[in-house]
Amino acid sequence: MKLPDFLFDQDLNNLHAAMGAALGDYTAAPLGPILTPQEVEQLQTEGIEIPLDEVQVLNDGTYVYKGRRVIVYIRDVEEYGDRSNLPRFHLAMCSTLGKMIEQGRYKKRYVVATREDGKFKIHRIKDNNIRKSDEVLDVCQNRLEELRYKGFSMQMGTDRRRTAVSGFSLGMFFDEFVKTCVWAAPRYDDVHAPANVYSVHFHRIARAIKEQRGYRCENVTCGRNLSDPGNRKFLHAHHIDADKSDSHPSNIKLLCIVCHSNQFQHSHLRESPDYREFCSRFRIRL
Repeated sequence: MKLPDFLFDQDLNNLHAAMGAALGDYTAAPLGPILTPQEVEQLQTEGIEIPLDEVQVLNDGTYVYKGRRVIVYIRDVEEYGDRSNLPRFHLAMCSTLGKMIEQGRYKKRYVVATREDGKFKIHRIKDNNIRKSDEVLDVCQNRLEELRYKGFSMQMGTDRRRTAVSGFSLGMFFDEFVKTCVWAAPRYDDVHAPANVYSVHFHRIARAIKEQRGYRCENVTCGRNLSDPGNRKFLHAHHIDADKSDSHPSNIKLLCIVCHSNQFQHSHLRESPDYREFCSRFRIRL
């Protein structure tokens, strides 16, 4: 069925004239943060330097920035004498990045990119001077293993692993894990909606967030300090929008087990031994 051009529909024109209503322009609000054309080009060339906590982690571990699946790497490389170590690029969250998060070293050190030729913009820094270059970087083997990408395993022999890394193609990776991600536009369909399950790195991310926020319940009527090691198990990382696959810090609210149990569909927590232990320890009436 073809819709009529409503600007020239006589009945509608008569109606809005009788109502005294003026025609206006309508612009649909964006569904969420989206990349500008300049940012798309920048991702494909020099990359964009941002704090890593501005990037979403999907439940398959891969990264998404403003609706684009991205890879991350360290751009700034210190040179000492004639020695320097080039970084590896990361396809997704892995044990290497997890350690960086735990150590609080991920805030400003990483660049996100979608470049497919295996070359990356590197800043070689020596005596406070910067020399820019395009460098070929290797993929992080830890993440290849965690993705089980094409059967890769750290248990393989050194020569096989070296061959797999040298033969790795970002173009093929983005063919399988497409750049445009359903997190940004038109929300989800029955095929591509991410399963509402915890990311394999959820507990590591949650622990880092608790460290950064001082192990305190963020319910404004509570605010209980649970930083004592014996009390930390009572502090939960609650997903604000109920999407367990989205463990971005903006979607995490730290709640003690009692405040957590008061959230919608979380009353089952009151049946846990930890709940009863918490109430006994802090003299809360059951």
